[in-house]
Amino acid sequence: MKFRGKWDELKVSMAPRIEEWKFILKRMSESPLAVTGLAIIISFVIIACLAPILAPPQGYDPFVVPQDVELAALTPNPTPPTTRHIFGTTDQQYDIYYACIWGTISAFRIGLTVVIITLVIGLVLGTISAYYGRVIDEILMRFTDIIIAFPGLVLAMALVIAFPTIIPLNITLIAAILLFILLIASVILRSNKLILMFSSLLIICIFINLYYPLILELNLSRLDKVLISLSLVGWPSYARLIRSEVLRVKNEDFVEAAKAAGCSDLRIIVKHIWPNTIYSLLIVSTLDIGSIVLTAAALSFLGIGAEPNFADWGQIISRSRNWISRPELLVRNWHTFVIPGIFITLFVLGWNLLGDALRDVLDPMIRRR
Repeated sequence: MKFRGKWDELKVSMAPRIEEWKFILKRMSESPLAVTGLAIIISFVIIACLAPILAPPQGYDPFVVPQDVELAALTPNPTPPTTRHIFGTTDQQYDIYYACIWGTISAFRIGLTVVIITLVIGLVLGTISAYYGRVIDEILMRFTDIIIAFPGLVLAMALVIAFPTIIPLNITLIAAILLFILLIASVILRSNKLILMFSSLLIICIFINLYYPLILELNLSRLDKVLISLSLVGWPSYARLIRSEVLRVKNEDFVEAAKAAGCSDLRIIVKHIWPNTIYSLLIVSTLDIGSIVLTAAALSFLGIGAEPNFADWGQIISRSRNWISRPELLVRNWHTFVIPGIFITLFVLGWNLLGDALRDVLDPMIRRR
């Protein structure tokens, strides 16, 4: 009976959220944009999941595009689609079909990884800046303005080129910096237990770093550099967006009531502020997945993205540059840029349509119309 009573209480407490999700799913099922975008994205998910079947890996690394050595010995020129290579080949006879199929996995990896990293960084820094304000807000927002002042693509290119292949990481020093940040946060929160704990750990880390530093070498591939660079460039826009939302919500009556009830800052942020501010961030992040993949493709096209012969859509189009310089070559080698271009266009279109549909469903100003 006791278990049944708790179950009934849980159902009653979850009833509004369940109704809300039913409404969201109903609105999305009625939206042609949502259905079309979701269908396109699901199609790419299926391609990515079935990549080992659709294009069986050749060699030790499945993301290295295979070369038709026999055909390359006959001609280095791109060949049009045939029964042997259904999407044709690039110069030096690299298979476009294989690159497009495995490039789908690369696109999801780039888009989702960068969005998750930038979303987390922007969410945390933007919330701290807006909630505590004053000096913290000024420091974080001025630093954000500095990054936003640079053109995103140019800054990403500079970072990709500047990052070394091998980065030595001083683990103890990084731990000491993180503990120092946590110590400052504890002082702001006025938690004596946390202040004592983090200050003790900080002293231990400083001692270890002075006498027994732990240093690890991090090997970065070119694609890893792209992911890090796009993440460092992208988070400021999320931080400013969530800051504006938190500033709007933090003075509402339910937040003031939570403060009066003695709730901690962390509980107020997680339980009351984020649930009422996160939707706009989710909409923008969905729209940004497509633009991130486009930017990564642009970096690959410029020769500073993924490694040569890597299964990346921008890398394929980059290989076509020398073979479409004249009208007759453009007509003859259309497959080298049209087919990967279609993959990029559909991938970006799917996320954009889904993002627009989520905006219509989640935006409180227009969702009930």
